[in-house]
Amino acid sequence: MKNSMLLGAMFGVVAATAIYSASNQNLIKKTKRTLLKKLEDVLD
Repeated sequence: MKNSMLLGAMFGVVAATAIYSASNQNLIKKTKRTLLKKLEDVLD
């Protein structure tokens, strides 16, 4: 249960970020880089 809630929260953040990025085309590359860095931090 805890894991599914965590995954849901992460998916929500990613979806919100994707929607935000789509409305700010210039920020897409920067957002991807930031998301990758955050994922790396989580996985390390």
